[in-house]
Amino acid sequence: MGYYQAERRGGRLRFPAAFFGGDYNPEQWMGDKNWREIWQEDMRLMCKAGVNLVSLGIFSWAALQPAEDRFTFEWLDDILEMLAEQQIEVCLGTATAAQPAWLSAAYPDVLPVDEKGMRHKPGVRLNYCPTNEDFRRLGQDLVRRLAERYGDHRALRLWHVSNEYGPTCYCEHCAMRFRDWLKLRYGRLEELNRCWITAIWSRTYTDWEQVQPPSSIGEYSLPALQIDYQRFLSDMNLEGYLGEVAILREVTPHVPVMTNFHGLTRYIDYFAWAPHQDIISWDSYPRHNATPDMAAFHYDLMRSLKPRQPWLLLEQTPSQVQWHQENPLKRPGVMRLQSYQALAHGSNSVMFFQWRQARGGREMYHGAIVSHAGHEHTRVFQEVAQLGAELKLFESALLETHMQARVALMMSWPNWWTVENRHTPSRYFNYIAELQHYYRALWQRNIAVDIISPDQSLDSYQLVIAPLLNMVSEEQGAAIEQYVKEGGTFLTTYFSGMVDENHRAWLGGYPGPLRRTLGIWVEEFDPLPLGTTNTLFCLQETDDWRGSYSCEQWCDIVHLEGAQALAVFGQDFYAGRPAITEFHHGLGQSFYVATRPDAAGLDMLLNMLQSRLGLSAPLLVPPGVEVTCREGRLTTYFLLNHLPETQMIMLPEPMRDVLTRRVYEQEIQLPPLGVAILIPAY
Repeated sequence: MGYYQAERRGGRLRFPAAFFGGDYNPEQWMGDKNWREIWQEDMRLMCKAGVNLVSLGIFSWAALQPAEDRFTFEWLDDILEMLAEQQIEVCLGTATAAQPAWLSAAYPDVLPVDEKGMRHKPGVRLNYCPTNEDFRRLGQDLVRRLAERYGDHRALRLWHVSNEYGPTCYCEHCAMRFRDWLKLRYGRLEELNRCWITAIWSRTYTDWEQVQPPSSIGEYSLPALQIDYQRFLSDMNLEGYLGEVAILREVTPHVPVMTNFHGLTRYIDYFAWAPHQDIISWDSYPRHNATPDMAAFHYDLMRSLKPRQPWLLLEQTPSQVQWHQENPLKRPGVMRLQSYQALAHGSNSVMFFQWRQARGGREMYHGAIVSHAGHEHTRVFQEVAQLGAELKLFESALLETHMQARVALMMSWPNWWTVENRHTPSRYFNYIAELQHYYRALWQRNIAVDIISPDQSLDSYQLVIAPLLNMVSEEQGAAIEQYVKEGGTFLTTYFSGMVDENHRAWLGGYPGPLRRTLGIWVEEFDPLPLGTTNTLFCLQETDDWRGSYSCEQWCDIVHLEGAQALAVFGQDFYAGRPAITEFHHGLGQSFYVATRPDAAGLDMLLNMLQSRLGLSAPLLVPPGVEVTCREGRLTTYFLLNHLPETQMIMLPEPMRDVLTRRVYEQEIQLPPLGVAILIPAY
């Protein structure tokens, strides 16, 4: 779980309606001669679009504190009152994601140092050392002033701490804090030397002061050092976050607190951070050519971080971004479909970045609800306003529902760091892509998936899939074995069970503590050159297990210890050796996939598992139509047509569409990019 274990809750977020709105940065316009008129126009347009929540003040530190000894809250007083008058609530930022120029000038040690020892120049955002005491002191002072001034404001709905965390630093202060962190983790220097195996290349430490952060011009030969430093960076960012949270919960215990996750930030372990969020929030920016399962993967991860609770889609673009290599517009209907996909996977909000398009700066060409044209007579504004009107149709009971999954995909940040460490046998590993490879096969079947940590309970799942589970502790291995013995089904893949939590190789044969569970041991592994493939041949063919398939990237040489081969390799000196195995252990079963099957091979494997376990979609739909079910007092089916053609769906009972209020007795037609939200009709 990480360095900080205790879960501390603030207020619980209620949902009388779905949140709808976006990032609002009114301070950007205060330099214009007619800035008051712009603010007034914003209020009119927000009401027209159906906005009920805005994120405010996220990057406004300089506007709130133009000098260390001077604060200017008056403009924020005014804008909060204007929003409150329109019954628009506020997700209020602590403004600490980007320090003012005066702060970097007065305290140059705030600026981070890179791996080569070069200190950054002032500028951009998140450009600070996550352990710097002056940054924390000044930031926390601002947070306290905000909490005391606005904690009881009628517009305040929740706190937004910083923004999209992820600063890294390798300065001397970080080195000192890292050594303190290591002392807590290992206790004695001798234990650190043992766990890191520093005797290799004569790297044994004889004094704590000798331990330095990893560096491309220094110590980079110890994988355990690199992985521990990534753990440390996540914990130091979390420590900074918790410093602000403690103030907010002291002054405003009734107001929920969170920060927004974005992408899959390597240096931030979301599973370790999740207990400290009152609600999970996410910024969604898929590339224009991303398949819909990729967004669904991220949505299910956010949903899984706090099971049986809603999460917030806090940012997406209504039209286009400006920071990808290619930035085409979202075509008509795409923004609406993507928004409903988030709701289908457990979100209770649709929010955008940003409300009004910036007039300058790096994000000047980033899409917004109100474009540079400055009025509502645009396609994007009209699409957003239509969506806002539709969301008002949501019944409160719908927002109290949650998804229930019987399948889990196992993921961990330390495992990610381990798999893609520079010292692994293959430079072609992409941990997230491998997770998505398996997720996609499940998504295409419309099987609900939780994405869980190896430290979570497995009891509620019929099937647990753990691709590239390279790092496995003794305790995690024992929990997986117990899960299988008690009737669970577990599947893992090549390059699993190789190292323990300290990145020490498991001895006695891979996959280490999973060996008994899988009934195999791996003698050798063959990382395949890029473009090289092998073949899988299915044995004991049945209706749902037959054929031959291509495989790539890696081949294990497997010995059976009670397991049976379901498929064998077709080429190379290990032709005929097991490629996919099955083992019955206690009341359950386990599978080992010793390579990376192509999409067709993986589809066949999942087809067999689905048939054996009786896994099914909430409704039978044509390929290309996504369906999810949110359960509670009101069972709700979300249908999303990702295809350019109309699709027909047969219904098991009469159902009513929440969006159109129309009742469908036996079937419903979904137009291209169409959406239906169905509840029982009677």
